Amino acid sequence: MASRTARHLRIMVPAAAWTAAMEDGSVRVDGLTWETAPHIEHAPERFVATREQAYDAGENGLRRYVIDLLAGAPPTAIPVFFSREYMHRNLLVREDSPMTSPADLAGKAIGARLTAVSGTSAAVLMVLEQAYGVDLASLKLHMDAGRLPTNRMGLDLRPGPETDEAALEQLLRGDVDAVIFTTGPRYWSLFGGDELDELIEAHPGIRTLVSGPDLAVDAYRRTGLYPISDLVVLSKELVEADPEAPALLVDAFSQANDLSSQHRDAAEQALAERELALLGEDPYRYELGANERLNIAAYTDFFYRMGAIERSPDPEELFVPSTVR
Repeated sequence: MASRTARHLRIMVPAAAWTAAMEDGSVRVDGLTWETAPHIEHAPERFVATREQAYDAGENGLRRYVIDLLAGAPPTAIPVFFSREYMHRNLLVREDSPMTSPADLAGKAIGARLTAVSGTSAAVLMVLEQAYGVDLASLKLHMDAGRLPTNRMGLDLRPGPETDEAALEQLLRGDVDAVIFTTGPRYWSLFGGDELDELIEAHPGIRTLVSGPDLAVDAYRRTGLYPISDLVVLSKELVEADPEAPALLVDAFSQANDLSSQHRDAAEQALAERELALLGEDPYRYELGANERLNIAAYTDFFYRMGAIERSPDPEELFVPSTVR
């Protein structure tokens, strides 16, 4: 590549081991400099940051992004996936529940403060259907539909709780058999030790549906499912003004990801190593490889079958062409 004048960017990254090297100066890429901005925790605001705020790179939910893409927006995503969740520990049940597997939820009532088309709820439902054979039409879903123009699946959607506390109260009263919550990303979603455990500790009488990582690992080995619900996206202005920047940013984020171990304490590093040993492979490469294609295709197809999007695009359609090998 010919020498180029460095472009300075403002990027939003989560506070995580896999992005820390972007913040401390360990990663350098010829042709780019950057400053990192605080991560926006609330998803709706985070997902519009590159469009409505002065960010050159951030995140967007896959469903929201596909809706914009199908409406004619150009692709601005790059194959970088900060935060994946296995969508098993996301299900909470009463401590005295006899259920121990997602398969046990067939015909049961599930509640959530999140809407049915939220990244977490939809991914949990997809895993129930595709990894455990649960007939989603058999579920009584106490969660608001959200932006679901057509209920193609005929889901039994009922008014949901307005807050997380109300969802937990429903569970403890026996109004529902399980509730859906978000977990920490990556290995936290497999082993715990995140804010979900703190919530359980603060609410006696509830537990996660699954105990330990075995079921999630088995589901991954059987199906390859490890949902990708969020994408790293760039501003339209950056993609148009600097065609080289998207690929350079994939390189930068990949370098930071490779340096993750330098930004974990011993306990977190042990979790990361145990996860890879159980899976038998590294699911965190920033590329559009076979597993990434499988999960993006499965998720977009699920949203189409739900009625949340008008078409399920091919995975390649979602990304800036120069970043897809």
